Amino acid sequence: MFSFIKKHQKKLIVFLVLLAGFVLRIVLVNKVIVGDLLAYLEWGQRYRDWGGQGYYFGQHAWTYSPPNYPPISSWIFAGLSWLYQHRFWTAQLHNLIRFPPAVFIVYFYKYGEVLLFKLLPILADLGLGIIIYKLVKKFTKSYARAIGAMAFFVLNPVTIFISGAWGQTDSFVAIIGMLSFLLLLSGRVSFSMLLFFLGMYFKPTWGLLIPFYLYVLYLKKPALKSFILGSLLIVAVLIIVSWPFAEGNLFVFTKKVWFDRYFLPIRSAGRASPSAFNLMTFFLKIDRDSYNAKILGILTANLFGLIAYAAVNVFAFKFVKRTKNLLWGVVVGIFTIGLGSFLFMSNMLERYFFPALAPMVIIMFTDIKTLVYGAMMNLILFANIIWSFYRRGSDEIDHPFTNNNFLLIRVLSLAQVLGYALILRLLRLGEGRLPNRESNRP
Repeated sequence: MFSFIKKHQKKLIVFLVLLAGFVLRIVLVNKVIVGDLLAYLEWGQRYRDWGGQGYYFGQHAWTYSPPNYPPISSWIFAGLSWLYQHRFWTAQLHNLIRFPPAVFIVYFYKYGEVLLFKLLPILADLGLGIIIYKLVKKFTKSYARAIGAMAFFVLNPVTIFISGAWGQTDSFVAIIGMLSFLLLLSGRVSFSMLLFFLGMYFKPTWGLLIPFYLYVLYLKKPALKSFILGSLLIVAVLIIVSWPFAEGNLFVFTKKVWFDRYFLPIRSAGRASPSAFNLMTFFLKIDRDSYNAKILGILTANLFGLIAYAAVNVFAFKFVKRTKNLLWGVVVGIFTIGLGSFLFMSNMLERYFFPALAPMVIIMFTDIKTLVYGAMMNLILFANIIWSFYRRGSDEIDHPFTNNNFLLIRVLSLAQVLGYALILRLLRLGEGRLPNRESNRP
């Protein structure tokens, strides 16, 4: 036994960190069942029972909100709902082979549907942790840094709360996005394109990274047949997935659902910042000032955000072009655009930083000089999440942030922006080189 443990010590530590992250999330599954999760449950149940006709634009009455995610999400939610509908299988298995145990069956009958829906982001968190571990180890050749980075992400209160308690799907979309870039860099262009589309057609939170993805695609100079195959796969999946929902012309349906449903939360909010601690909430009032309000009396928040978005893309493009390690450049690029969009653009919700979180952890443990700034920003992101989640139900949480003309929010927002700027400065001073070792562009 001891010789086995000694021989496989590193793998066992990785397993134990992942197990700890899994357990910490699972214990929260039945503790918090509110918010968007209830809408996801309803969307799955309704598509399972009704089918697609009239699902998006029919006269159905929705208890929480009509679906505003693309069709792939409804397919997945309906599948999870179907699994719970057939929960009697667990009891039949127990009668045959005494597994799963009776205590799990009792739990599953009561909370099984919530468990299935939360397992989606929970397992995605663990998958992102493995990606972080492998990339940090690849960049630094250090097992200690790699395991530290994975633990920082998997045991992070930010990711634990978002997936285990809140049940949000941001990590599920993030792992699809990260894998699509990794596939692209490995030369599997067709499948990378399809995977990036699948993430977008589940929940388009990675849409702001489309220009960067296309730029990396251009740098890889894929064979024409690979690009055509990827495009055909996207079209085929789009038709197959959307057809059950389309009432008549598929093109008209896709256009209508894109503009009338996917953009619905943005248009209905119309705020400089509905709930994100960023540059907008340093100058303006969170969840009060419109995105047409002017920053310093010069530019509207919306226009300022668009200009800033263009600027962070330019930084990312230049960094990738300058670096001799394309993989490192892509990690930095996703971080730069993902967090820059969150910090500088209008209409950002508190969770829209998530595309940048895994890359930020990779950067923190690869370039150790950025660790303190990243850790500080992580704490602020957690404060942002907690305030946003509890602000309407707890004055004790809301008032410390909003008293004195939102002073604490403004301070934290400024600290976020400064931390981001300092990390980019350190990365730029590195001139695109890996901090510890230089390698050739893959």
